[in-house]
Amino acid sequence: MCGRFHNHVKAMHEWVDVLGDWPGETALSYNVSPTQIVPIVVEGTEEGVTVAARWGLVPAWAKDFANKYPTHNARLETASEKPSYRSAWKHSRSCLVPTGGFYEWRKEGSLKQPYFIHKADDMLVFAGLWEAWNDRVSFTILTTEAVGLVARLHHRMPVMLTPRKAVEWLEKGTAEPDILQDQGVYQDVVFHTVSTRVNNARSDGAELVEAMPAD
Repeated sequence: MCGRFHNHVKAMHEWVDVLGDWPGETALSYNVSPTQIVPIVVEGTEEGVTVAARWGLVPAWAKDFANKYPTHNARLETASEKPSYRSAWKHSRSCLVPTGGFYEWRKEGSLKQPYFIHKADDMLVFAGLWEAWNDRVSFTILTTEAVGLVARLHHRMPVMLTPRKAVEWLEKGTAEPDILQDQGVYQDVVFHTVSTRVNNARSDGAELVEAMPAD
């Protein structure tokens, strides 16, 4: 799953052409939590276009934009069937969520220890779905069964994309869901413990992703 992430990143190397005008004028954070407005990338004419979107998909049929249900993650296996995501899947409203990494927690004795999961020399880009509610945009991050190192921390993880797969996801989307089955990118992720300050959604700052010193 993914309940927090950090998006203080710039499009670099092979990602520049994929992400277009990322991150636009939308605020960035080292501790993005559900319901926050953050930049995501949707399909443009030649490259991705950045839009500001609420993390936590609000279906078009919702009565208001303050959706009370936990729709920040959607299981890849069932997203096409669930009422909240069905329209976004049917109409292939695919998006990219660029990040510097994400946080996961593991119970260690009486402590809920946070870990930061990332790639050592690159960004991570998650696959998502977006939806429009009047003139406002919201999104969800697709998740899949955890593999590799991430499985040591949790049984679910975000669907992560290579640059080539990211372009295909924007262009073809749910018409070709097998795009999301390539798990090669997961082999390069690493993790380390971070300060419990990240447990507070109001905390922010680069120090949140710094590795805790070994005992």
